[in-house]
Amino acid sequence: MTTFAPIPDHIDPDGRYSPAQVAARLGVTTNALAIWRYYRRGLTFIKAGRSVMYRGKDIIDFEEANTIVCRPEIHHLRPGR
Repeated sequence: MTTFAPIPDHIDPDGRYSPAQVAARLGVTTNALAIWRYYRRGLTFIKAGRSVMYRGKDIIDFEEANTIVCRPEIHHLRPGR
């Protein structure tokens, strides 16, 4: 039987989260997180031995840095559309 990590509704900046929890929160796979770690892209992480954890503050920072705000008023900057 497979157990799924719960998706945290609220991220505690001082908390620590497993790759499964972060993957569920971001809508990516744990494999995607592993690839990001390998190439040093994506979220900052903590590694102690074989264990990987993510700090809540880093998750919040990542989400804020990757939030795209759509502003309809800038569409006029694209001529011919």
